[in-house]
Amino acid sequence: MDKYLENFIEYYKNIKEKCSKEINQYNHILGQKDKNEIIKNAVDKFIYLNNDGKFLRGTLAALGYQTIKKDDDYIFLALAIEIFQTSILIHDDIIDKALKRRGKDTIPVMYKKENSDNRSEKLDDVADSMAICIGDLGFYLANEILLKNYQNSPNLGKVLSYYNDMVIKTIKGELLDVFLPFKEECHKHTENLEKQIIEIYTLKTAWYSVIGPFCLGLTLAGAEDEIIKKFEDILLDVGIAFQIKDDLLGVFGEEDTTGKTASDIKEFKQTLLYSYTLKTNYKEEFLKYYGTDNTALVKEIFIKSGAKKYAEEKMNEKFAEAIKKLKALDISDSTKEILLGFIIFLKNREK
Repeated sequence: MDKYLENFIEYYKNIKEKCSKEINQYNHILGQKDKNEIIKNAVDKFIYLNNDGKFLRGTLAALGYQTIKKDDDYIFLALAIEIFQTSILIHDDIIDKALKRRGKDTIPVMYKKENSDNRSEKLDDVADSMAICIGDLGFYLANEILLKNYQNSPNLGKVLSYYNDMVIKTIKGELLDVFLPFKEECHKHTENLEKQIIEIYTLKTAWYSVIGPFCLGLTLAGAEDEIIKKFEDILLDVGIAFQIKDDLLGVFGEEDTTGKTASDIKEFKQTLLYSYTLKTNYKEEFLKYYGTDNTALVKEIFIKSGAKKYAEEKMNEKFAEAIKKLKALDISDSTKEILLGFIIFLKNREK
């Protein structure tokens, strides 16, 4: 195994174990707070979904923090980020009408199953509305964790400001990700479409999945603005490459491994695969099938048109650029090696 990858996996396992223990304890306490049957039931659903996360974002928060300080005071920041992730995934599932999350029923599905004997036409709306409220609750639980546990930190103001900026960017990315497919499907083709797609990758994925967690760790530890900016630049490339990889796995990955069913194709999602194909001679044929269940034909067009190759090259280019910048950065070898391992981990992942 690559030594950098090995270092990352060892670090990741250690942080994940600590975060899992902390989130289990938090979930237990949270589950004891409410006696009202409706509220308790809703909170229990949040707790159920809040378990079994990958803790990659929490690991990045820990690594950012431990780049400056070596203690474990990052733990509540990691916890808040993981709870934010659960919350935004709940909202994502409503938007995408998803049935499963983390191998479990989504919250709307849980409500529908619990009330399956009730044939009211309002059930679907109520299930979605309850999920929205539960997701909203999670956002403020994350804020509460930060305020409660870092109230005496001299960096609390900067942490909250950076955290809020990450959340705002994520929501703006979601706005683009929801409306752009609708606009394209109505054949109101967007100028500079690839640029818009990269903006989605930047706002919705890079900031929330990579830049935000790591740089929040740096911020909590009191890192100087200059070093934070350098990491933002490096991790932007990583985050964009991460999303391109996700797009490729969503279309070409093994369903049994990824758990994905080419949903991007069915949902008319805007990806580099999509924007590239529109610029080729396959455009007319492609648009007949994109947004339908004819996923095999679309996959074939992605390959024939060169879209798959283009996306892979763009992804590898971004990963390579991040590695080059990271190796040139004057930071501790331990952080550098673990981050290099993280990049290799993302590049090699199959789900």
